[in-house]
Amino acid sequence: MDDEIGPRDRAWIARHHTGPWLAHRVDPAKGLLPDDFAALREWAAEVAGGGAP
Repeated sequence: MDDEIGPRDRAWIARHHTGPWLAHRVDPAKGLLPDDFAALREWAAEVAGGGAP
């Protein structure tokens, strides 16, 4: 989670992180919102093999 995620960031993550990952942008003016937490829950459920909640 970051306020700026670009192609170079995604490429770095792909090269250096062998497990599942999610690059999720958060608006720095608003911080984490319910939609951000929902996106994280959905991603975690997918990774765990449970599908979307």
